[in-house]
Amino acid sequence: MATNNTAFKIDGVTYKVHIIKMERKGDILDFTAKRLQNGGVKRDIIGTYYNFTLEIGVVNNQTLYDQLWWVLTAPVASHQIQLPNQPEPFEGYFGSCKDNIELVTEDGYKAKGLSFNIVATWPARRPSRR
Repeated sequence: MATNNTAFKIDGVTYKVHIIKMERKGDILDFTAKRLQNGGVKRDIIGTYYNFTLEIGVVNNQTLYDQLWWVLTAPVASHQIQLPNQPEPFEGYFGSCKDNIELVTEDGYKAKGLSFNIVATWPARRPSRR
């Protein structure tokens, strides 16, 4: 999912950066799944979790980049996240973050290739109970 939007929010703070790639994945998770004798499967489904992988373009503002890296790598249980093209903010955490430090000088460094995973902490959809 490509986007032309250049901002997203984490915990109410807007980060204006160029999102060059946004992948969405729907994971349908179970409390339990049991194989039946007839070969079928009985599932007790929790719901569908929407998880994302984002790639960010070059950020020339070193302060902005450092602030974003700091929040992405914060050792907290979850964040409120609002992504472009998504109707509602959701609670999630950053499962992994990486970038490439290309140039280190006395004045700082230049990084590019920032990417990170967002894992939803709650299902976006739940099964209807019959």
